[in-house]
Amino acid sequence: MKKALLAITLGVVLGTAAVLAHHGGNLYDTSKALELKGTITKFEWGTPHNQIYFDVKTAAGEVQHWVVATEPAGVMLERGWTRRSLAAGDAVTAFVFAARNGATVGNLDRLVKSDGTELKR
Repeated sequence: MKKALLAITLGVVLGTAAVLAHHGGNLYDTSKALELKGTITKFEWGTPHNQIYFDVKTAAGEVQHWVVATEPAGVMLERGWTRRSLAAGDAVTAFVFAARNGATVGNLDRLVKSDGTELKR
């Protein structure tokens, strides 16, 4: 009985640690969203989160490759997104909670397509 209880306790503790690591709240600066104008290079629809890949040209003319995550696909469906909401070549303005460490990754706040359609996460 004690071994079973210990095994269950360890499972819960380790499982909780994995979830917290995956959803670390400190990874992104949620105090402000960066406005990034770019072009979609790839849109991956799936679990656990959709991924949006896009290129942004800096003021210096350099191209930055960004990757941002959205909520899970089921949540995004409820908000009007589909797997066809974005396609390579689409011009967008993305509002992104960027990584605190300066990497070109983030969490999407919202996205505006060139036709004015606004998609929220």
